[in-house]
Amino acid sequence: MDRRSFITGTTAAAAFAAMPGASAQSWPSRSLRMISAYTPGNSSDTVLRLVAAPMQAALGQPVVVDNRPGASGNIGAQACKAATPDGYTFLMATNTMLTANPHLFTAGRVDPFEDLSFVQPMVNIGMVFVVRPDSPWKTTGELLDDARRHPGKLSYGTPGVGSPMHLIGELLKDRAGIDMAHLPYKGGMPMVSDVIAGQVSVGIVGYAVVAGLLQQGRLKTLAAAAGKRLSILPEVPAIGEIVPEAALGAWCALVAPKGTPDPIRARVAREAAAALALPEVVKKLQPVGLDQIAGDEATVAALVRSESAHVGALIKRLGITMS
Repeated sequence: MDRRSFITGTTAAAAFAAMPGASAQSWPSRSLRMISAYTPGNSSDTVLRLVAAPMQAALGQPVVVDNRPGASGNIGAQACKAATPDGYTFLMATNTMLTANPHLFTAGRVDPFEDLSFVQPMVNIGMVFVVRPDSPWKTTGELLDDARRHPGKLSYGTPGVGSPMHLIGELLKDRAGIDMAHLPYKGGMPMVSDVIAGQVSVGIVGYAVVAGLLQQGRLKTLAAAAGKRLSILPEVPAIGEIVPEAALGAWCALVAPKGTPDPIRARVAREAAAALALPEVVKKLQPVGLDQIAGDEATVAALVRSESAHVGALIKRLGITMS
């Protein structure tokens, strides 16, 4: 064994030894809790439930999904922050929770770098701009031109204030130089219903929410709300192709309480990535606009740093607060 391998192995063993009631040989000795900060059916919750079973098989212990919805994911983030960093609690965090919430919440703030440890990037969450099939706009360019000609006359709907869709809408307004009224809803489906009814000009929503309606021809997609096209909609341009500075996607990653030992996080990261790559999992993810993100904990850290600065400046300029 060379000196570097010896040092690495010694460090890992020391980390395990410092854990209360755990060691390299004994972990995991009981079930793992995976916190979902949203209700069942949400995209990040769906991903977590799909990977839980193969991870359970690989780790030899139950992997239990614990739903802690509320406050735009902040309740789940707080639960993760407060948990013992013993390798038995993890959180499926969205980019909203890691990059927007620290700027949105004044009470119960969770700092991703001070309070959490990054584990593994998981998936990009497809979002789309949708309109009625008989809308006058065949492209996003036509929509933007109309908005410029009629300031304040058009509207865009989202699942709520502070949601990724809201931030994308405001970023688009800012970068494209348009004025559209924001209509926030309590969830994606009520908003989509009003788009279909003609009460909202355009909706920004997760692809999974409208996949069936798109297939039925009850809605049409103008653009993917991200920097690149969705694998499920390769013919639909991304908003980043039309207004490059307006690209802001949605994604999720596994994180843990600050101080969770490196060897455990590395093992969980490997099993999570392997589960996402399973053909039977990919087969269920891609049809609802969810694509695996390659990388490791450093990838998550880089995403959080760059996006937090970008989103934080936008939130400050708009004066958005949650509590």
